[in-house]
Amino acid sequence: MAKIDKVFSNPIGKIPPFTFNEKVAHVFDDMAERSIPFYKEVQKMITDLTITFFQPGSKIYDLGCSTATTSALVYQSLIDHGINEFFIKGIDSSQPMCDEARVKLDSINASGDHVLITHGDFLSEDIHDASVVIMNYTLQFIDPLKREQLITKIYNGLRHNGVLLVSDKLLQSNTDISRTFIDKYYNMKRLNGYSELEISQKREALENVLIPYTLEEETDLFRQCGFKGVDPFFSWYNFTSFICIKK
Repeated sequence: MAKIDKVFSNPIGKIPPFTFNEKVAHVFDDMAERSIPFYKEVQKMITDLTITFFQPGSKIYDLGCSTATTSALVYQSLIDHGINEFFIKGIDSSQPMCDEARVKLDSINASGDHVLITHGDFLSEDIHDASVVIMNYTLQFIDPLKREQLITKIYNGLRHNGVLLVSDKLLQSNTDISRTFIDKYYNMKRLNGYSELEISQKREALENVLIPYTLEEETDLFRQCGFKGVDPFFSWYNFTSFICIKK
């Protein structure tokens, strides 16, 4: 039976800050596909870029792995390409997300020798000998005061020619453009079946929880932390995906 996102479908008196609790984790895959533009296509691009930049014997980190959609796709793609020397580590701060992730990986018979899901704070987790680090819609939830520390740690933990792949919701530098992009985004959510109540309640829940940067701020962050090559590889209104290479 499909797990349909109804988290914000009923009126909530005082809306608490958004958290990745058990209720959210249970329907997260549906929530992501209906709330993030071109979600499946971006996942395919992330997987393809991972295969391109993966270095044999190195590690792949999926930070904020949620229900392991990305880790599962990357795992299967590596196996399909006949690559057996790899290790994927998914880290998420939500125990319910990790529980859902393990179920998903079990469903594809993913070997524990090749992929591990860890419940923890990746701000304090060690990152080393990596050729690919993935952050899909994760950086936007990190305290801005801690983002430079995190990106610097990722940079230091990457091999030469390793890459950081980041997807995020962004702010626009112009108010009129920002308002237009947000309208386009909410219209997408309406087309995907979300009601005005769901849209408004989730927007309120995410306030001060999801803190986006502008394109310039995000790009500058990556460059200041050492990445020389920083380029968008996908963009849709107020959502952008970046590839950052260590040289």
